[in-house]
Amino acid sequence: MIDSLGGEGTDRMEGLSDGLFAIVLTLLVLQFEVPDVSAGELPGAIADQETLLFSYLLSYLVVGVYWIVHHNLFRNIVDHDRILLWLNLLFLLSISFLPYPTEIMGLYGTQFAWVLYATNIILVGTFLTFVWSYAARSGFVADEIDDWTARLVTVRGLIAPAVFVLSVGVALVDLSLAFFVPILIAPLQWLWVRYYRVNRSD
Repeated sequence: MIDSLGGEGTDRMEGLSDGLFAIVLTLLVLQFEVPDVSAGELPGAIADQETLLFSYLLSYLVVGVYWIVHHNLFRNIVDHDRILLWLNLLFLLSISFLPYPTEIMGLYGTQFAWVLYATNIILVGTFLTFVWSYAARSGFVADEIDDWTARLVTVRGLIAPAVFVLSVGVALVDLSLAFFVPILIAPLQWLWVRYYRVNRSD
């Protein structure tokens, strides 16, 4: 029975993951409520939801990106065992929790709210990196993935968590500036891709 928890293929892991991603993307939008105000007050009431809209769009982007990353990683993860199943469940736990700090951030927009929100995203990126790192070290990845590539993918997975750790520090000094820190992920990812392509060609 215990041995049956491992084996070839990851179809059920991916199916469960895709279903949960779909639910989370749906839950994110449910935090919005139509303002109960007069027609003349409606523009102002909607403007008051600016922080809520920001947190929604950021979370939608984060969940969407991590769905793509999860999909790409599992194109190269071909086997599994019980530990990998649990690691993937931990990753899904962090993703499923995201609607809560998203709404907290949208409603309050305080330093504490940002720290809670950023911590959730740090866990999302870290747990998914654990999934990949364990799979690579356990020999569950495709044969064409060498050790150098596996390590480099692990480093790439830590870029977003590291940026959000930085954003927590920035938030303690200037909350409004912390909102822009995640933009750093894009150039850092570009540098990673450039490094990978240059060294792969060599």
